[in-house]
Amino acid sequence: MFRATIPLIAILFIATASNGQPPQTAQGYLKSSMAHYQGGAIDAALTDVNKAIALDANSLDALFLRAAIRSQKGDMAGVLADYNKIIEIAPSVPGVEVIFTNRAVIRLQNADVNGALEDLKKALSLNPRVAEIHNTRAIVHLQKGDLDGALADYEKALELKPTLAPALVGRGYFRYQKKDFDGALADFSKVIELAPNNHDAYVSRGIVRGLKGEIDGALADLRKGAALNPKSVSDSARGNFSSPYLELNQFLMKYPTNARAYEIRGIFKLLQRKETEAAQDFSKSMELEPALKSEIDRIIKELGQANKSKSSRTANETNRVQSS
Repeated sequence: MFRATIPLIAILFIATASNGQPPQTAQGYLKSSMAHYQGGAIDAALTDVNKAIALDANSLDALFLRAAIRSQKGDMAGVLADYNKIIEIAPSVPGVEVIFTNRAVIRLQNADVNGALEDLKKALSLNPRVAEIHNTRAIVHLQKGDLDGALADYEKALELKPTLAPALVGRGYFRYQKKDFDGALADFSKVIELAPNNHDAYVSRGIVRGLKGEIDGALADLRKGAALNPKSVSDSARGNFSSPYLELNQFLMKYPTNARAYEIRGIFKLLQRKETEAAQDFSKSMELEPALKSEIDRIIKELGQANKSKSSRTANETNRVQSS
């Protein structure tokens, strides 16, 4: 649900090409490094930018560039060191709010939630009209358990940038966890409109459609999400953000008597080919709402058409669980 990535930082003042002269000064090495960087020669770019910094340790341009190079190489400790130096030298220069935001993301990944929040407060004090900063702070609020703060930041991000997909996703989850299914459906549909290959958005919308009782639409969305990326219907760990499946589990913990939620989780299990677990969820769904039996029977048959034996095992297992 909540992705936290390090965006490529902006290089604010660097010339875009070398003048062909031997790099004998900090500026010369900087131009050479940038040319290597743009050409994809990352190691050569790092070598030259290090020479530039050796000649001018306070060059913001060189520090910006080295942070970008180190990020591409996965040296996040180095990136953090460069961000710290930039902030030390120029804590209020235009554009440094991006560095505060990027440093906040690194701090969050290192479990320094309070440090991340302080960085984002500083970033917003410098430029409160950047939607992406509000979206990032919403993630930090979630880590601290401040749901109201997170929702307020998602709303602010969308006020500033109505097409910001991560904020739409975040608000969509809030809405469906509060049973505002129409609002959640609108948010996830907007994400799909903006990014037609967003597999998690299809699965999330499928969950909401299922909870609304629109089972055919739910099946279509869940299948589409699974076809785009099987991990979208997986219950495996997803790094530092929740999968749609885990968000559905949270919904069930909050509303443990919602028959539709068990039905949708049963569909997840069938898509994962976990027939026994699917049968248990379908059984619970029918126990809570017996009228769903014919619909669940149809789901089992439809999802098992490609493998009739698998469908038979699921149906038999459902009956066994019911009778036990």
